[in-house]
Amino acid sequence: MGIVLTKLGNPHKKLPPVIHIAGTNGKGSTAALIAQIFVCSGKIVHLYTSPHLHDCNERIVLSGEKISDNFLFEIMEETRIAAGETPLTFAEAFTIGAFLAFSKLPADLLVIECGMGGRIDATNIIEKKLLTVITPISFDHVEYLGKSIERIALEKAMIMRPETPLIVASQPAAAKNIIKILAADQKISAYFYDEDFSVEMNEKGDELSNSFTRGLSGGFDFRFQDYFLENLPKPSLPGSHQYINFATAIAASLLVIENPKIAQAITSVNWPSRLERIKNGLEKLLPEGSELWIDGAHNEAGAFAVARWIVEEKDEKENFVICGFSKNKCKKEFLEKFRNIAELIAVRVSGEPNPESAEKISTIGAEIGMKIPAAGDLVDALQGIAQKPCRVVICGSLHLARDVKNFRRPGGV
Repeated sequence: MGIVLTKLGNPHKKLPPVIHIAGTNGKGSTAALIAQIFVCSGKIVHLYTSPHLHDCNERIVLSGEKISDNFLFEIMEETRIAAGETPLTFAEAFTIGAFLAFSKLPADLLVIECGMGGRIDATNIIEKKLLTVITPISFDHVEYLGKSIERIALEKAMIMRPETPLIVASQPAAAKNIIKILAADQKISAYFYDEDFSVEMNEKGDELSNSFTRGLSGGFDFRFQDYFLENLPKPSLPGSHQYINFATAIAASLLVIENPKIAQAITSVNWPSRLERIKNGLEKLLPEGSELWIDGAHNEAGAFAVARWIVEEKDEKENFVICGFSKNKCKKEFLEKFRNIAELIAVRVSGEPNPESAEKISTIGAEIGMKIPAAGDLVDALQGIAQKPCRVVICGSLHLARDVKNFRRPGGV
């Protein structure tokens, strides 16, 4: 990347002030809210995220609008010509193109989400950063990042820079310890959830603990050192885990901008395929009064968050989870989170380049005593799923969420 960026005039050194975000879960939601807080505060904001759901343009957002086809072609042609015979992965090449786009259009802030890791992630070639953020860390991509929480935390934490403030969301103790050691070594001002900032429910006095053991039904209060923000509205993104993400984003914004428009941002931010209600025709296959949702959860922590949300809904609807995965990504720990909470159904992810078979998911479920029938496709999974109003969540892969949104069956549903 350095070779190619040098040929292009080092656009990664000509970016707007950068907030860089790493972590396992909640990166996208946190990035989206940080960007929205600044937008609501009258600032021009660019945003770089991954993966995309429908087209690559979604990854590069310029002042609130995804990059146009023409501009995307222009920057990627510049990248291709500069690269020549230099071998680049897709992530490296696309990130270089994104840096070109961001360097050409002035903005007050650039929010960048890491891809898979941190230490050797393509986005981490940026040296000068305004702020770094680490969202909750858990097991994911262990074949690349390591098989222990400590090793994964080390990879993620390497986005931090000396003398650059760091905001850290709720973490397992092992991850927090690693982050604290690295921050102290580099003399970084680090702010940790539940130590330096926190949220508290303001309706029934329920506190949001790290274990997410309490039900959440409304707005919240936020504390960060001398700041106390009372009666903030309920987040527009569903799920108790979003209170952690939103607290992290609010803390980050308070370090950077005076009098940010936080309440307005909380109620207006949108992040697709994170507990998103679907009404595209597929829901008509369910009994009247049913709900169809999609979520990008694909690891153990993501499954835990979705299962928690199902429990929090507390109504009479029967709950189902339709799940599909990339090859070798279906884990017993993921399926286990839904035991006694929802009935599971397995599908093959048609939009996934290397999908796991529905039959293999059923077999993995059987190994832990869970009966998970295999369906032919999404329609087969939904048809006859229940005789009365129910709630269905489709998760396991962002490719599966995309399949739901794009679903078309020959001859119609």
